[in-house]
Amino acid sequence: MHAIDEDYVTVSEAATLLRVAPSTVRRWIREGDVPAYRIGRRRVALRRTDLSALVTPTSAATGTVGKLAGDEELKFRRLTPEEKQRALDAMARAQELSKRTLAERGGRLFSPSWEIINEQRDERTRQLS
Repeated sequence: MHAIDEDYVTVSEAATLLRVAPSTVRRWIREGDVPAYRIGRRRVALRRTDLSALVTPTSAATGTVGKLAGDEELKFRRLTPEEKQRALDAMARAQELSKRTLAERGGRLFSPSWEIINEQRDERTRQLS
């Protein structure tokens, strides 16, 4: 193995190392979050050191969850009692709406979304054929 092989990884290898999808790594490249290097006509490689720069610790102790664009820090705070109550009221209204909808449907649940998507895909395929 050459030193260059040890310094560079493919998109797929980078995705495996970072435990993300290859499409995520490609998006990071496209958005300029990590530099990539073309090797030959088709192969794209990333330096391991550039990948390690993507890995940054978060610090919950200080209330900092992470960084936003422009180096703005994301902070969190506890909800006020009024905010908690509004959230609970909204949840109660949502549950009531769900019960009402279920009662109107005679207790029948809606089909799972994947079934509806597959039906729509099949219908569209028939239309295009």
